[in-house]
Amino acid sequence: MKKHLLIAGLICMATIPPVSAVTKCVKLSSSTTCSNYSGATSQSNWSVTCGGVSVQGVAFCGSQSGGSQGATSTTVTISSTVDNNKYCWCRMISPAVSQWVFYSEYESHRVCASDCAQYCAYYGLTFAAFRSALFSNLSD
Repeated sequence: MKKHLLIAGLICMATIPPVSAVTKCVKLSSSTTCSNYSGATSQSNWSVTCGGVSVQGVAFCGSQSGGSQGATSTTVTISSTVDNNKYCWCRMISPAVSQWVFYSEYESHRVCASDCAQYCAYYGLTFAAFRSALFSNLSD
């Protein structure tokens, strides 16, 4: 009897895939049509609906320039001198996590903090090149 239980247990272990085999599939590309953007003044959260999928993101003002709009980075630095934190970066956090995508330099850290999330959402809605940067090199 023990022999049969052992064999049955081994068969079950071999045929049931591990949890790590689960994959999240969401089709997002630069050509995906987006609508309904949201990003409030002086907030860090933004959202846009792309292809029926709710895309959630965060905006961040750092001290590092991206050089050109749509440039990506794995990290964004900040300065202890608040006035230097005037570069707007956007990151998708759901349904997957993107790299940081550079939006723009503002004239001051105050304007960046006020407007960054709105423009992350708007550019996610409007510009294919910006969406392409958000939707490439994703992690979970």
